[in-house]
Amino acid sequence: MRKISSNRVSLSIQLVQGTISKVELNNQEVDTLLRQCHIPPTLLNEPQARVSLAQFGQLLSRLMNACNDELLGHGSVPVPVGNLSILSHYLIAAGTMGQALHRLVRYNEIQHSGYKLRPELGEELISIDIDTSASTRSSDNYLMEFAFWSIHRMLCWLSKEIFPIHHLYFPFEEPSYSRDYRLMFYGAPVSFNNRFGRITFAKELLQKPVVQDMVGLKALLDEPFRYLLALNFTGDSWASRVADYIRPSLNHLPTLPELAEALKIAPYTLQRRLSDEGVSYLMIKNQVKRDRAIELLVHSEMSIEDISAELGFSETSPFTRTFKGWTGLPPSAYRRRL
Repeated sequence: MRKISSNRVSLSIQLVQGTISKVELNNQEVDTLLRQCHIPPTLLNEPQARVSLAQFGQLLSRLMNACNDELLGHGSVPVPVGNLSILSHYLIAAGTMGQALHRLVRYNEIQHSGYKLRPELGEELISIDIDTSASTRSSDNYLMEFAFWSIHRMLCWLSKEIFPIHHLYFPFEEPSYSRDYRLMFYGAPVSFNNRFGRITFAKELLQKPVVQDMVGLKALLDEPFRYLLALNFTGDSWASRVADYIRPSLNHLPTLPELAEALKIAPYTLQRRLSDEGVSYLMIKNQVKRDRAIELLVHSEMSIEDISAELGFSETSPFTRTFKGWTGLPPSAYRRRL
């Protein structure tokens, strides 16, 4: 499977805000952890700001260790660090994915982690309903988002493949950052304002063997949540194919007809397929440039002028204006506040 660097995927700062909203840390402690992850604390006040997936994963790990709570205050009771380690040892011993899912549900019942799992087997789909009502502290989206991605990532890790989610049903209104769910959940269809949370997969998944091994377990346990969050961002969607194709040459992007010819598809058909996925070529170009700009500002010493040129801007000033529109800060200020 192809892998995309987690530094090249970015997420809305609003996901960071939700993550830290209930942690048992003071503002100074939170700011220190943010800076350790190269996230300027002032970005929390910029609604358009974004952070890389690598930064977000690192922040999760540091917050959990600082709080000794894998649910970061969002559960009904704290879940001590090490819980996922015990769970992964338990699941890896299962023979099939169906047995692993049964163990996951049973473990969740014993652990009282703040949400309940209720699996239901249909003719073609397996559905898992997620109930967070037991957690009096879960008044936001974070616990449901966490439950969805941790369940899916853990099952993918056990099977050593990214299997598709059939549908995600969120029990809250569509947030302003909902497009990021396409990144977090590998392009899965989503719905909002459902009566409860639900994630569905193809029934055939349950018959597949658990193929993960002790080598994989050792790699997982180093930084489990950071590892799972960035678990093999691969793409068979047309949006992913387009992004993969243009990423190496952002300073000389093809026109839509040139891109379609390279991908061996008619321009109109490519436009339609991107539209079916809720994106356009312009949106993909902007997203890839934005994520690459953040990556270079955070992880390189390249000058603003060189970054601007690499991204295909003829001058620095248009890049500065564009980057400020993306993140709420000009690139020099973004780097300075790291």
